[in-house]
Amino acid sequence: MPQLDKLIQPNRKPAFGLFDKPVRHINYEDFDYRTVTNKQASILRKHFAYKQFQYFGAIADTLIFGCALANIRYLGACFVYVFDTATNEMLTWQFKTPFAMGLSMTDNTDNSASTFKLGNKQVKLSYVLSNDGRREKHLDVSIGSELKISAAMHEPVDFETKAFCTPCAVNGWVYAQKTAALKVSGEVKCELGTIKLDDIECYGHHDFSSGFMRREKFWNWACFSAPPTQDKFAMGLNISWAVNETGYSENCLWLGSQCIELPQVQFEYDRDAILQTWHVRSANDVVKLSFTPHGKHSEQLNLGLLATDFHQIFGRFEGTIRRPNDELITISNVWGFVEHQFSRW
Repeated sequence: MPQLDKLIQPNRKPAFGLFDKPVRHINYEDFDYRTVTNKQASILRKHFAYKQFQYFGAIADTLIFGCALANIRYLGACFVYVFDTATNEMLTWQFKTPFAMGLSMTDNTDNSASTFKLGNKQVKLSYVLSNDGRREKHLDVSIGSELKISAAMHEPVDFETKAFCTPCAVNGWVYAQKTAALKVSGEVKCELGTIKLDDIECYGHHDFSSGFMRREKFWNWACFSAPPTQDKFAMGLNISWAVNETGYSENCLWLGSQCIELPQVQFEYDRDAILQTWHVRSANDVVKLSFTPHGKHSEQLNLGLLATDFHQIFGRFEGTIRRPNDELITISNVWGFVEHQFSRW
């Protein structure tokens, strides 16, 4: 499907399917949002039903860091963490504001920015499209004297973004665009020291998602971004279960700029021992991975109306992924993430 300027079409419905390029503007205001009985929803109901989240993550052998912004209407949320893989030392910051105060999230996927401000805490996620077609994603974080991050993720002109929109439940939809296996440059300053990202071969991934999602939502997710070697392209993985439930799957593997479709997967793990080994498998063992946790970022909240049980776990992947041409790709000692997420929003 060619690149679209707007997701919501003149008939007030979203364009569904896979897109060759990110949709430029997620014009959710134009969507004809209905109740579950197909009646016109109120403006207020439509407002609170729309959710957004954006995430910038980066991985190196010695350091992992990530930052997320989420607008769930009743709350605005921001978290940032830095993880030292050698010592398993974890630094984390979490902020929530009622009715997303201090949070401004863009619905434009290029030449725009999302921001969070709360006192001396500032986060900015910027999206830049140059005249020659290169995309960049910038993360700037300032939390007083505790943390400074200035990082940029660069996409080659030929990079294949995973971008799609699928129906959700009876009256909603989810738009998502994912990237991985992208070089990250810049600097991180915190109590762990000053880390120059170019010096540690840092590669990253990004998620831009929004839509009218289920009131209660659960998913598993796994991702990694690994640098190139002498005989291999940079490699990135994005696989999930239960996020985009109808139509198209977000599961894919990047080899350099090429995005390769992967089948549906199942996650096997023990919720009562979440830091024990996970397994991720697909039918016919196209994807056959094990994951050994080393640390995690967690958030748990139950306010009745709103609830979350969130565990983003850092560790190492082992296993194999089989390409459509039957070439077997070996994954060995690759740092990455898995995730267990429940939200009532």
